[in-house]
Amino acid sequence: MAERRPDLARILMQPSYRDRRDEIPQGRKPWFPMPVFNPHEGRLFTNFVRSGIRKAQRFDEVPRITEQQEEAFDYLDALADDPEFHLDITFGPGDMQFVSNHSILHSRTAFEDWGEPEKSRHLLRLWLACAGGPALPAVYEEQQGLNADGRPLGIHCPGVVLNADLKVMDGGAGASETRLKQPA
Repeated sequence: MAERRPDLARILMQPSYRDRRDEIPQGRKPWFPMPVFNPHEGRLFTNFVRSGIRKAQRFDEVPRITEQQEEAFDYLDALADDPEFHLDITFGPGDMQFVSNHSILHSRTAFEDWGEPEKSRHLLRLWLACAGGPALPAVYEEQQGLNADGRPLGIHCPGVVLNADLKVMDGGAGASETRLKQPA
């Protein structure tokens, strides 16, 4: 994008506003600003969930998406959809995938689950925050907060108990997202 449309890349280095989707940490607003592209200490950190940007428009205090932002978002979507730049991966039983949400854009496609609960898909998503990871741009602190090591805290919402009930793997139905608490 920087090579082909540097004007649009610059637009994506300005804040876009994201909906927290009712996962609002204590003392935070239900939305937060974050550029799509965040250069920091020689690295490029990225965060792009277009649906979250669109959904933040429900808040009156959030600036409206501009025509230039829409053009930049469209161009980034087109690049991400281009076979020159993306990789399709099919998951099988027992497969694991580790990606960095800070440096790679990723998504999941639709799937048709089995009708029988014992065959149904079980997706366990972990947010790992390794102490030896790279320093993050300051904007990440507004998104989730940082622990003593400067790593993302994950999403902590009032009244939500953090746990990982692995019993659901023994025949539980449907996909599951579990948040694990990391010591501060």
